[in-house]
Amino acid sequence: MSCSVYLDRRLFSSGEPIYITLVNLGNVPLRIGSWHVVDTDGRTIYSIEPPQILISPSSSFVVIWFQQDNEGRQVGRGRYRVVWRPVADGEVLECLSDFFEIL
Repeated sequence: MSCSVYLDRRLFSSGEPIYITLVNLGNVPLRIGSWHVVDTDGRTIYSIEPPQILISPSSSFVVIWFQQDNEGRQVGRGRYRVVWRPVADGEVLECLSDFFEIL
């Protein structure tokens, strides 16, 4: 059971939508679980547990983050990463994106 999280690039302008892709690299279906945006200190900036759907093996799921925190405010400039916690066979996985920067 494994997964990957990636973004289409690493530099974004402030306010620009960010497309985030979760890829199921395992051989069992994944529930999308929850995903979070964290800063370089690991503090959660944004967190959501969307309605749960299954992602088949070798498939992916895309979400869009509009650079807002949990209160709906624009996040500041800085470096962030996505932490996605899908569920496979009742086990919570943790998949991390590379760090990206908001300019």
